[in-house]
Amino acid sequence: MNAFVNDSLFDSMSRPFHNSVEKIADSTCLQKLLIPFYDRKRTVSVDEIVRLEGCGNYTNFFLKDGTKMLVSRTLKEYETLLDGQAFVRVHKSCIVNLGFVRKFFIKKEGELELTDGQQVKISRRRAQVFVDRIRDFRPIAVS
Repeated sequence: MNAFVNDSLFDSMSRPFHNSVEKIADSTCLQKLLIPFYDRKRTVSVDEIVRLEGCGNYTNFFLKDGTKMLVSRTLKEYETLLDGQAFVRVHKSCIVNLGFVRKFFIKKEGELELTDGQQVKISRRRAQVFVDRIRDFRPIAVS
């Protein structure tokens, strides 16, 4: 984590997003999301998010430490909020972080494997976008 990020920086840089989700961004630090979780908000760095799965008006966040969070926001809202270079929607109900893709198989029914061992289907309509993004993807080295 970045040691120079403090609460006063969060207050001065946060922008409201649908009343309870905020995007905290700066060119010198990683993007963070303030996610409503139960009765409080949790700050999550986007490099911790492995994938997001939509289920109606809810979104499940799957983090690299194994945490699963259910948030009452749609997947579409998070799709527009997250960086298009690191995240790609591979299915109508799934967005993946390209930094956590271990391998992928493009065939009639595309599929990819994430570093947490999960298998995710890639829809035929979104397969080419995924291939283009993964080919151009350059993970950011964090010190």
